[in-house]
Amino acid sequence: MKKTVLICVFALGIALGAYSQKNAKPIISSHNFSNKTELWESIGNGILNYQADVMYIYGKLYVTSLMPDSANHKLPTLTDAYLYPLYNQFKKNKGEILPGYSGDVFLILNFTTQPLQIYKQLAAEMRPLSEMLSFKIEGTDHIGKLRILIKDKTQLDKINGIKPGFLGLVGNASDIDKNVDSGQMPLIEVDFSDITNWKGTGNIPFEDFMKIKDLVTKVHAQKKKISLINCPENKTVADLILTSKVDFINTPEALRMAGFFEVTK
Repeated sequence: MKKTVLICVFALGIALGAYSQKNAKPIISSHNFSNKTELWESIGNGILNYQADVMYIYGKLYVTSLMPDSANHKLPTLTDAYLYPLYNQFKKNKGEILPGYSGDVFLILNFTTQPLQIYKQLAAEMRPLSEMLSFKIEGTDHIGKLRILIKDKTQLDKINGIKPGFLGLVGNASDIDKNVDSGQMPLIEVDFSDITNWKGTGNIPFEDFMKIKDLVTKVHAQKKKISLINCPENKTVADLILTSKVDFINTPEALRMAGFFEVTK
């Protein structure tokens, strides 16, 4: 048994080491991980950005959008499935979550309920891991590798109403013309279905392609990243992401999409 485990760990190390020479995939995985192995598998496939649903249950943060039926549930904690595996990578690679990858890694958290309780618990759990974080507080930058973001501005205002926090905000299409500081809002998320009715078959209408290119230009001019949600999930869309220079597709089918980007290159 021990020999099998060692072989698996060794193989994983080889895979991650080989991958470090390749480009990261333009993907945010919105599939809730159930254990640390899923995160490491994602890194091995070039997926470095994540979205997870978080709930505060009896003093711990669990990865779920629904309250479990029983106290004997097997839900993973946020620390076990995401935070500690990322920190393990950060320490193992001497300050990099993936060797040679210079960008920030985004972890987007959906606070299902009790945002203040979640934030207080998150702050406590992140305290020993804080060297990994990138954030900006009162004009001061702390340079790490991981940006933790939320999408709900009302929740963030409540959190920051208590004291300045380390969370950033995911903006939406209405925020593009507001030019919010990229240190507070490093990512803009746009609904693909608001841009085009194209379903991923054949070529996207040229005028819709140009709409996407225009959004990319505006967002990048503000030193932010742009992510598309609710996209078709196929190779044609992977080609579109690359040619339009969109930074990410946000998808629960991250591993399948990673294959399309690998074929595209």
